[in-house]
Amino acid sequence: MEQPNVKKGDWIKVKADENSLGFDGYIFNIFPDGTLSVGYYQNNIKAIKEDVVWNGKHWKFKYEGPNGSYLRGPDETIVKRGPQ
Repeated sequence: MEQPNVKKGDWIKVKADENSLGFDGYIFNIFPDGTLSVGYYQNNIKAIKEDVVWNGKHWKFKYEGPNGSYLRGPDETIVKRGPQ
C-alpha cells in the first residue's frame, strides 16, 4: 500500500508491529525520503519525538531501541493534549 498523504500537524497511528493497537503521534516534520518526525506521549509520563516510516501497512519507528528526544514547552503541550 502507498504511503498515506499526511502533513505537518496531522495525528497518525504508530504501531510497534502489525498486531499492536498503536498510539497517537503528532507530525512535527516530514523529510524528503518520507520519514516523519513524530511526537507521542510515552506511558502517559514523557512527551517524546522520534522518527517513523511507512512500512507498506502502518507507521513504525525508523530505528530499533531508544532513539527519541524529550519534548519541552509548546511541543510537549501539544503531544500531552493529544488529538482533539
